Formats: sequence, C-alpha cells, structure tokens
Amino acid sequence: MKTFKSFILNERVLSIGLKDEHEIHREVHRQEIHDMIQKAYSHPDIGGYGGLKSGSEEESKAIHNDISNSVIKAHKRDGKISAVNLYKKSHGRKSIASATDGTEQGKKDWMKTKLEDHEQKRAWGEVSGKAEHLQKKLGVPVIPANKVGKLLGKDVEPHQDGEHYDRKIGGEKHTKVAMGHVAKD
Repeated sequence: MKTFKSFILNERVLSIGLKDEHEIHREVHRQEIHDMIQKAYSHPDIGGYGGLKSGSEEESKAIHNDISNSVIKAHKRDGKISAVNLYKKSHGRKSIASATDGTEQGKKDWMKTKLEDHEQKRAWGEVSGKAEHLQKKLGVPVIPANKVGKLLGKDVEPHQDGEHYDRKIGGEKHTKVAMGHVAKD
C-alpha cells in the first residue's frame, strides 16, 4: 500500500518556460509530449496537428518545433506525463495544443489545467468537439466569433450562433470556437 508521502512525491506540475534552466525538463519529456500530442491530434475529426497529415514527418517536425518554442504546463505522475498543454504568446497566453495519456487521471489533470487557466483568467484558445464541451462545462467563456479573425490575424466565417466559425487549417475548412480569457494588449 502506498503511503500519503509517496503520493505527494510522485505528482508534480511542471511549468516549462523558455528559460535556459527549463530546457532539461523540455528535453527529458520531449518525445513523451510529442507522442501524446500526435496521438491526440490523430483523431479523424481533428485530422492531424496544424492541419498536417497525421503521422507525417511534417506533422512531427511541427510538434517538435512547438515543443521547443512554447511554454508548457505538464502534470507528471510516477515519472510520466499524464496531461500537457502548450502555449504561445498571442493576446496573452494562447493554448495551441493539449493532450493526455488517455488515463482517467490524465483527463482529470487536463481538466485541472483548463480550470486553473479559467479561474486565473490567463489563457484562451481555439477548440472544437470534446474539448469545447468540457470547457463549457467548466464555465470557460466563449469569445465572440466576430472578434476571432482579428485575434488570429486570419479569415474566419462566423456562424449564425455568434460563437462558432469556420476557418481553413491545412487547406481544409474546420469549425472552431474560441474560448477563454484574452489579454488586453
């Protein structure tokens, strides 16, 4: 039976920034984070990371590039990453990718990160499908579709509901919704 102390020592939240001293964590967990993101974005409804063909060399390079150039928040349990979120600086902190290890605990850790981002009003991102449903359940606010094009610097086609919009990703039209808290620049 595990002791309470062993649970505390086996759970950590890694906040991996862009400082030199953070690089050791980024490199130790790079492949694990890559594989989690690649698997999460391989779902047919998503169609690959950044609109790139799932499992392609181009997709893999894009994931590695984003791991190298993003702020990362990861939950680590028993030495393994259970949930991860990548952010870039864009009107505050924009979530650009997230994934879990597929376990129930990993899903709880993902929800914890999203809830903390919402409660601290520190991040926003584009979502669809299950991620949209879960964030709405947490009370994360929707960013009106008519404001998203300016935030992204990209063409979007707002839907009648005022929340969803279509935009091209990798040459294909995808329906998204922006949610969270945008920093006032």
